Amino acid sequence: MLHSRDPDPTDSNVSLSVESYGRIHFGLMEICDGQPHCFGGIGVMIDHSRAIVQAKLQNQSERLSRSFTPESCHIEADQYWLPRIEAIVNAWHTRFGSVPVESLALHSTPVPHCGLGSGTQLACTLVAALLAAHRHSDDAKHTCTFTFATIPKLLESLDADPAFSNLRPIERLSALSQRGKRSNIGLCGFLQGGFVVDRGETIAQRTQHFSFPEQWPILIIQDLTSLGDSGTAESKMFEQCSQSPNPNRSQMLHCIDQEILPALANRDWVQFDHALGTYGRWAGQIFEPVQGGIYRTPQIANAIAEASKLGITGASQSSWGPSICAIARDDDHAKWCEARLRTNLTNARIHVTKAINHAARLCLP
Repeated sequence: MLHSRDPDPTDSNVSLSVESYGRIHFGLMEICDGQPHCFGGIGVMIDHSRAIVQAKLQNQSERLSRSFTPESCHIEADQYWLPRIEAIVNAWHTRFGSVPVESLALHSTPVPHCGLGSGTQLACTLVAALLAAHRHSDDAKHTCTFTFATIPKLLESLDADPAFSNLRPIERLSALSQRGKRSNIGLCGFLQGGFVVDRGETIAQRTQHFSFPEQWPILIIQDLTSLGDSGTAESKMFEQCSQSPNPNRSQMLHCIDQEILPALANRDWVQFDHALGTYGRWAGQIFEPVQGGIYRTPQIANAIAEASKLGITGASQSSWGPSICAIARDDDHAKWCEARLRTNLTNARIHVTKAINHAARLCLP
């Protein structure tokens, strides 16, 4: 749900905020670049590891009297995220010739390198804030009433730009955020929420999203002794493991279409849990040559084994870890599992959360 109002274009204090959510990635289906349907996978958006960006917009008199550059945009963020935000702002300025905000402040910070999609999440959040401010600026110049629409609608407002005219909203978001090289799950989840299926890069309708049962609590188990891979280390692992096609891709697609999606539709937790575990083990086998097993670390493997002892056979590593996702049957089951996991996993942080079945939120305070 969006909060809307029509701001006065001369208002010097107009600000907006964008709130986004973490995502669980249950694993890719293919990483061999030579295959026609490379990458692809499944994931779910969660009410955890939120990112909140607040942007202060320029007033009309300032906008007409001076040019706004990346240097004139004040950014409030910690030292990890600051250069990443600056990169997005610089890329925006290069593409559009101006930065449509006076300041950007990161009020809630997602934890990086824990397998919850923080990089994509923050990049999309910033793009949405800049795009909304850009739309406000254009409307104010033409004395038009500006009312916030959904983020996909804002992306559709780029129709007049030749660089975007033939692209769908998710492709426009990918171009602006410079994310989605391998997986579109975070992009689709940002725009629509829910459980996301990414079928690969050459499919006309690459991604689909489905409502995820909110009565199924989600336990996020984070191993505190390691971090997930990214950057050069991640690229090297992909290079080593992408020399031949995944022999299990067709079985993984069959598992999605014949077991996982029907179980979601029927709210059949037993079938879903079993099928998700099967899918996760196939996904892990892709990287077994460099991991020494189907999970990134022995600690992750141990945590998944502990969850399995409690009846959650679908516990899975998210992305590169160290976060693990274990989906419980109901609230009582989640509380029971949480208590035992806290006892049995001494070097882990455990959160109980729910799925998010809606898009990132864009609002004016």
